[in-house]
Amino acid sequence: MTTETPQNAPPQDAPPQALRHPRREELDLTEILCALADPNRLRVVAALVREPPGSVRPYSWFGLPVGKAGRTHHFRVLREAGLITVEQYGNRTAVSLRRDDIEARFPGLLSAIRAGTAPDETPDEPAAL
Repeated sequence: MTTETPQNAPPQDAPPQALRHPRREELDLTEILCALADPNRLRVVAALVREPPGSVRPYSWFGLPVGKAGRTHHFRVLREAGLITVEQYGNRTAVSLRRDDIEARFPGLLSAIRAGTAPDETPDEPAAL
């Protein structure tokens, strides 16, 4: 008896699929504004705007008041909108702001987010990866 593998199935030893991040030219202002309409997602971006460029923070650093599934959902929406890059380190996941891409496509947007959100909405202590 032989076992058939579906034609679309990846090989058994294939690495996991990389998460898709939109290219700079694919960033859409409507999608970005919809992603930022949620207070938890706005909090994440506001926190990253206040961090030094290139900062990478684990999901837990943001202290979102949601469960694991909700947290994963919020970061997926931000990633798919093109606001953040998600990086996986084994069983840990961390994010960084796509500052250069956002500023190139929508100059002033990050400054408006910074000006429109209170500094106390950001986490106090950075957590180690």
